[in-house]
Amino acid sequence: MVMSKLRSLIPSPHSLFVFEAAARHLNFKNAAVELNVTQPSVSQSIKALERHCGAQLFIRENRGVQLTEAGRLLYDGVRFGFRRMEDSLRTLASAGTRYLTFAASTSVAAHWLMPQLYQLQQDHPSLKIKVVTTDRDIEPDSEIDMTIWIRDRGFQRPNSWYLCDEVVFPVCSPTYLADKPPIDTVFDLTGHRQLHAFDRFRKRMNWAEWLARVGVQTEETQPDMMFNDYQLTLQAALAGEGLALGWSLSSALLVQNGLLVRPLPVEIRTGSAFFLIAAPGAALTEELGTLVAWFMLRTAALREGQGR
Repeated sequence: MVMSKLRSLIPSPHSLFVFEAAARHLNFKNAAVELNVTQPSVSQSIKALERHCGAQLFIRENRGVQLTEAGRLLYDGVRFGFRRMEDSLRTLASAGTRYLTFAASTSVAAHWLMPQLYQLQQDHPSLKIKVVTTDRDIEPDSEIDMTIWIRDRGFQRPNSWYLCDEVVFPVCSPTYLADKPPIDTVFDLTGHRQLHAFDRFRKRMNWAEWLARVGVQTEETQPDMMFNDYQLTLQAALAGEGLALGWSLSSALLVQNGLLVRPLPVEIRTGSAFFLIAAPGAALTEELGTLVAWFMLRTAALREGQGR
């Protein structure tokens, strides 16, 4: 039997743990905090790994680091290798419950996912789901099984499933319209209170961009209320504070259940779409397959007539 050559290809097994943390955070300081070591220790470990591999793995910048092409290649291998080892260890462990962890934005989690999870649990009582919220797109890894990304409509990669097009349209509560001037055309929208979110890690279409796309030329104005989380924007709309821009997935149930209404049928199709994402190298287990099938069933109506 030939012993694995991995030991000769790396300075130490610990260097792979340090590299994985640094590549995931793209920040040596944050990796050091996670590993409970000093930042110089992380830096020295990375330099030793680079010398041993004969390749630069990170580009050092003032605010953090970025992976080089060689670094991305190694990160993919290390991440998927760690995941397979963790999956194997979990299989061997007889105690404990295995949860499928799903990461979503707060708006998708609160207004699309949570109202429907009860049905999933009823149909598949043995399936255990853990939902975590995130303010940015993250790669599924050993801790996250699935998530949702918005990407170009032609996006393709292993373990990705097209859910629906990204469609953006005005929404508000029925009570807001009850005592406000009527909205008969897109030009009437400029006379109403506009709500918007600015996301640090996600670029969202704002009111100025949306109005320009539908042919309303206005002076550059700021929305009447701004929030740092789109979930808060939807909550303000539900409370009757004004008009918000609704997204096809996160607003679907709110509109379907009459909690929000679309004052006009006008909408913008951005050319992007929502995708369900698992790690490219992850095995499609029975549990993951069940979750994928459930998502596809629950979003079928949103895909009608979208030609994909």
